[in-house]
Amino acid sequence: MNTIKQPFVNPKMMGEMIRQLIRASLYHDAESTNAELAQNTGISFPTISKTLDEMNASGEVLLTGLGLSSGGRRPRTYKLNPDYMTGLAVYLEKDFSSYSILNYEGDVIVRETLPGVLEFGPELLTEQIETFLARYPSMRVLTLGIPGAVDNGRAFHIPGYEGFKDFNFKTFYEQRFSLRVQVENDMNTTVFGYYDRTGNDDSLSLVYLYLGKNGPGAGIIVNGHIVRGRSFFSGEVSYVPVSDTQNFGQMLNAASAIHDSNKSRPMHIEAISRLVASFTATINPHTVIFCSSELTNFDLVQIRNKSASYVPEENLPDLVVSDWEQDYFHGLHQLTVRSMMAGD
Repeated sequence: MNTIKQPFVNPKMMGEMIRQLIRASLYHDAESTNAELAQNTGISFPTISKTLDEMNASGEVLLTGLGLSSGGRRPRTYKLNPDYMTGLAVYLEKDFSSYSILNYEGDVIVRETLPGVLEFGPELLTEQIETFLARYPSMRVLTLGIPGAVDNGRAFHIPGYEGFKDFNFKTFYEQRFSLRVQVENDMNTTVFGYYDRTGNDDSLSLVYLYLGKNGPGAGIIVNGHIVRGRSFFSGEVSYVPVSDTQNFGQMLNAASAIHDSNKSRPMHIEAISRLVASFTATINPHTVIFCSSELTNFDLVQIRNKSASYVPEENLPDLVVSDWEQDYFHGLHQLTVRSMMAGD
């Protein structure tokens, strides 16, 4: 009889997994008793109590009071200590850089806009980050959203910003500041933010299209997972052929070069409609999301009608508009919180 080998989990790993479950539960519910945490996590009451004592001693959680008892010892109530750790969420745009400091409960305690760094290179970005580190010595996590393709922290495709070409944000800032650093493409972050904000339905496939100041891009989620592709190039929709002679980016540029909106707008609609048809015929998403500052609901009706001339209408996705900045920020926020909750 063959024995099935179970993966080895040492006590330290097991202890950290328990802490992660406690953190997630307290983040979700704000406050909980030992018994509630044991029920929510599926971990025994004695183990939960012992781990909470350790987390309380280290300052990670706070004992907030004693609950009502139906007999016996009164249950103790705990919450995350908001001052235990902070995280910095940053998104970089051409004209500005947005910085948000989050506490350990996930609340935004500071949000500031500083001058753009993309056209100047890493030195100015480093100076800006250093100002927040000096003000918040409890900072342990840095999350960066950038308008480019990212491979494990390295920006290998960031058109127009050569100072950051092949710059490895993750390696550089982890070594310089001893922070846990994560770097994500702006559209991957945005589609994740929309997905998380609207319910986390793993059965859905989504495409989030942004025309943007840095050229068009798309974030794609299929069955709850961000699609990055073989070389992390997924979503670079500028290169999608939409005619015999033009790709999507070229068709948009040609439309923008026409100053008569009565002529340029139909060209924009045509380009987007062809891209929607391409997505319909390839990944067949449930929804395509557009930026509310770029397209109106009337535009979406036109796009749907035009797309239906390329693919059978019954297969077309729902077309909706959303607040791009809100979705982007929410995605960065959640990535930062998850990084803080991950522990050591």
